[in-house]
Amino acid sequence: MKKNLISLFVLLLTSCNTFSPGTLGSFQKWRFPIPQKQFDSEVNAFFKNNPQYLIPEKWEHLDSWKQNGYGSLNGKIFYFSSHPEEIYYVSYSADVEGFEDEKKSKSTTVSVRAINLGEEGAWATVEDLEKNEKEIHRINDRFYKQIITKLEKQANVKSEKYSHWYE
Repeated sequence: MKKNLISLFVLLLTSCNTFSPGTLGSFQKWRFPIPQKQFDSEVNAFFKNNPQYLIPEKWEHLDSWKQNGYGSLNGKIFYFSSHPEEIYYVSYSADVEGFEDEKKSKSTTVSVRAINLGEEGAWATVEDLEKNEKEIHRINDRFYKQIITKLEKQANVKSEKYSHWYE
């Protein structure tokens, strides 16, 4: 029995990753007045028109989100080469309320879920940075100015800052 417990403990320790499926939280959310399928096409066109935001080969090993159980989040990695050089894990989903069918949704919500400065296992979520409002503001501002505004122009729509009833 003791041997089984030790084996189970070792198995649990060795199978842990930096993230496991669960709530990631998010930085500032943006709502686009277009269905998710169209938004997905816009993101793909964005990368085609702005290849400088594609994750570079030297950092591809950091994109383990699907392997870690986050494949359902429609996640994309956005790379920023200027200081600070970093990547953002961004996800988007149909904006639904209650039991609304995602396919009928006419809007999509997008947000940064985590950032990494190029270090193995060093993904930081908004919760990790909650005491550093200046850094959270920098990340939100960079994402808005370099990604959101370009997606708005490309899709010919205006997004809106998503806010909760308690904000």
